[in-house]
Amino acid sequence: MKKYFDTHFQKDVVILYPGDYFSTFEENELISTVLGSCIAITLFDASAQIGGMNHFMLVSSSSDMDAEEKSGRFGEYAVELLLNDMIKKGAQKKRISAKVFGGSNIFNMPDSGSKVGAQNIFFAFDYLEREKIPVQASDVGGNYPRKIYFDPKTSKVWLKHIKKNTAKDDALRKREEEYRARIKEEEKKKTDIIWF
Repeated sequence: MKKYFDTHFQKDVVILYPGDYFSTFEENELISTVLGSCIAITLFDASAQIGGMNHFMLVSSSSDMDAEEKSGRFGEYAVELLLNDMIKKGAQKKRISAKVFGGSNIFNMPDSGSKVGAQNIFFAFDYLEREKIPVQASDVGGNYPRKIYFDPKTSKVWLKHIKKNTAKDDALRKREEEYRARIKEEEKKKTDIIWF
């Protein structure tokens, strides 16, 4: 997570990376992220004027994790962490609504890259439905990255589809592949299996 002052919006902007979540009731803050196959879910309690956003890359971990290892990089924990954070600040679950973004196949490949985005989309909507959190808006799927800014005080979202740029696409793909490889490596270390 990183924070900076944005001269266009004249507000502080909290930037989320995979695994991050943030909620606030401050007027001067926006939350922003860039998404490929990842998903960002924004949650908002209109009565309390508290909002938040998460950014997760994968639906779940393939290994059993203890409480300390559960993190926002997996959807199964990311929404719960954000909800709990908002409730501690005064939000009530029964009043919360959501918006969902991301889940692209930005590299236009029919392999696991496209499956990750589709799995993330399915998870997000399924989880919110099970938790009875209504989805007010969404922009998911497609073959392009997205940049979003979320105003946690009003629930307003500024969304930009990012045009194809081979150099940036390659850098984003490399970051996503490295992140997936790092997660797999961490999970391998937790088993009694020796990989060779």
